[in-house]
Amino acid sequence: EEVHTERVARGSLPSALAELDTIHASLARDPRTVVFLLDYDGTLSPIVEDPDLAHLPPRTRVTLEQLGKNYITAIVSGRALQKIRGFVGLDSLIYAGSHGFEIRGPDGTPRRQLKHEVASEYRPMLHAAMDKIGSRVLGVPGCTIEDNSVCFSVHYRRCAAEDIPAVAQAVQDVLDDFPQLRRTLGKCVFEVRPRIDWNKGRAVEWLLHAMELSHDRILPIYIGDDKTDEDAFRVLRGRGISCIVAADSELCSSSDRSEDDLATYANFRLRDPFEVHDFLASFL
Repeated sequence: EEVHTERVARGSLPSALAELDTIHASLARDPRTVVFLLDYDGTLSPIVEDPDLAHLPPRTRVTLEQLGKNYITAIVSGRALQKIRGFVGLDSLIYAGSHGFEIRGPDGTPRRQLKHEVASEYRPMLHAAMDKIGSRVLGVPGCTIEDNSVCFSVHYRRCAAEDIPAVAQAVQDVLDDFPQLRRTLGKCVFEVRPRIDWNKGRAVEWLLHAMELSHDRILPIYIGDDKTDEDAFRVLRGRGISCIVAADSELCSSSDRSEDDLATYANFRLRDPFEVHDFLASFL
């Protein structure tokens, strides 16, 4: 597969579906153990207005269940670990929740001993910041805050456009009093997490190392749709396949999407969760 050592424009990436024959032919010529690392929101499940209603499509759950029987498969999400396990509903998978701050292996398998937690001591500080932001945005229609255990999300997808600057200011004002926390941007969401060197990329590295899969006979395949997934794309450069999920409408700059936002470390693109499903199903 093509290797990008620097970020490239999303629109320049080949379709992972169009390149399936090439990918499978490469694996046939040079067999490697495939490991799937999959984001959830916007990747396996379509983005929805209410984050509590981001249900996994039934046929995707069936495909994931089969995938988990044939390959090591991990869900790497910003959601709290217990919440993402509840959404997916498959005990046979590995889960990395809270952007990788919480990792658990599947029960009843040799990988059940996979367990890693980072920055749990930050929870009281996160709750304090979350409460302060909550009081500031209480009167903003459509703004909700989601506790993701070792991070939290301030969702503004359902806010009126004129209210979004006030939400952003409230988050920033509160975080000015919490220098040990940092804000990152996602799709209509502000993510707040500990200001430490840990992210989805570090979580992927930890997982591969813990399972003794950090060698050249492994082909990690990571699929994600948001800025937080770029950390994983970056660490897998030259080591695996990275697919960004981006619709055709997300390939052009706009008032809320700069040219820098369109750059990615991925080496393939899939347009939506339906294409993600078809890509995954091709390995069964």
